[in-house]
Amino acid sequence: MFLYFDSLIALFLAVLSVLASNRAQLTPAAIQQFLELRVTVLNVAFLLMFALFRATLGTRLFGDRRLRSLGSQVMHALRRAAIMAAVLLIYLLARGAVEPIISVTTDYFCLLLIYEMSLLVIARAHNNYSRAGKLNVLILGSGPRASKAWRQLRLRRTADRELIGFVDNRDPSEMAPDVRARFATDVDGLSNYLLHHVVDELIVAVPLRSCYALAQRAVAIAESTGVRVFCLNDIYTLSHSTALRRRLEPFIELVPADETHRWQYSLKRTFDFVVASTGLVLLSPLMFAIAIAVKATSEGPVFFVQDRYGYRRRRFRMYKFRSMVQNAPELMASLEAQNEASGPIFKMKKDPRVTKVGDFLRRTSLDELPQLWNVVLGEMSLVGPRPMSVRDVSLFGEAALMRRFSVKPGITGIWQVSGRSSLTFDQWVTLDFQYIEDWSLELDFKILARTVPAVLKRSGAA
Repeated sequence: MFLYFDSLIALFLAVLSVLASNRAQLTPAAIQQFLELRVTVLNVAFLLMFALFRATLGTRLFGDRRLRSLGSQVMHALRRAAIMAAVLLIYLLARGAVEPIISVTTDYFCLLLIYEMSLLVIARAHNNYSRAGKLNVLILGSGPRASKAWRQLRLRRTADRELIGFVDNRDPSEMAPDVRARFATDVDGLSNYLLHHVVDELIVAVPLRSCYALAQRAVAIAESTGVRVFCLNDIYTLSHSTALRRRLEPFIELVPADETHRWQYSLKRTFDFVVASTGLVLLSPLMFAIAIAVKATSEGPVFFVQDRYGYRRRRFRMYKFRSMVQNAPELMASLEAQNEASGPIFKMKKDPRVTKVGDFLRRTSLDELPQLWNVVLGEMSLVGPRPMSVRDVSLFGEAALMRRFSVKPGITGIWQVSGRSSLTFDQWVTLDFQYIEDWSLELDFKILARTVPAVLKRSGAA
């Protein structure tokens, strides 16, 4: 089905390039003549060759393991666009077209390349929306089933998953030596372990009939922190087409991700990329003026760069216009006693470290503009929970708070249109969880629409 629509879009772009190159001659009579083109053998042959080339050129563009790197995918997209432009050029020459052939071919190459790059952005977002580098895996259990799950993990998922330990209530002395060497914690300590370690997946590998309560408790803890839960699968089935026995996927997700949300996240990533890229271009004069103001009024770099926790609790370097004095991080310890916020976050209405220009940037949220670059890189989204600093996350006291890292952090979020810095930490977390539970593209658009008046009014800004 995808190939069918893909060929139609590629053909539509070919027609569009012909019309664009002849826009000066697009009179009503010319349009009517174009629509009345006869079905000839050459036209039919071109359509068949066009569809065949399009289908052959890369139905597995984004699934082919040889094309996993971004560079190889971009080069492949360039080749696809160039070959299809060559096919159109051959057809125009064979038909003896009176159109400006070079202009038509160039326009088609550019249009098709834009389409190819859009497909690339969507496909990479779709394939990677739930992954952030190598995934860290815990296995619940320490017996034969756990060893079997570990073996399956090594055989089938070694490229993108890494075992970090086993979880069980058995005495480690009763475990096999290789399992005992990787024992992480018992179920009673699982919540604390998840609070201090990055874990992406939990594989349940205990006999459920005799260990149901143990598994139920571990699964509940994992789900409360946003950890995906899988169960070792021992089911066999017959293939209806070949009547040969085949093994099903060894791990079945107990709460499978909504496929609709998968594609919505892909569209969200595409929207983020387009808007952030456009914003960086259109706002570059303003950002240049802000950079001059920051540099001229205080010593230090233009940008404040800090490690923040992002999606799946991976660190990334977040960019902001510097709004404080150069040695602000060093002065933090002396101001801890004056913290006016509850919980692990730090807030002061009259922070002495903030510069005069920085105060204006903060109240207008202009200091956040460089984060558009983080959005382009895929480390952040336009909408989502705010990325938290290493200092703040280190003060978390509940593992359930880690659930806020199950989505990408955002430049704006539901907190920003609901009081911003006037909110308490508990209110902030409640709104973050509400956003994660109710997420949809429609909700993102509503938050973006409400962000502009909230910033203009400077409601709750610090």
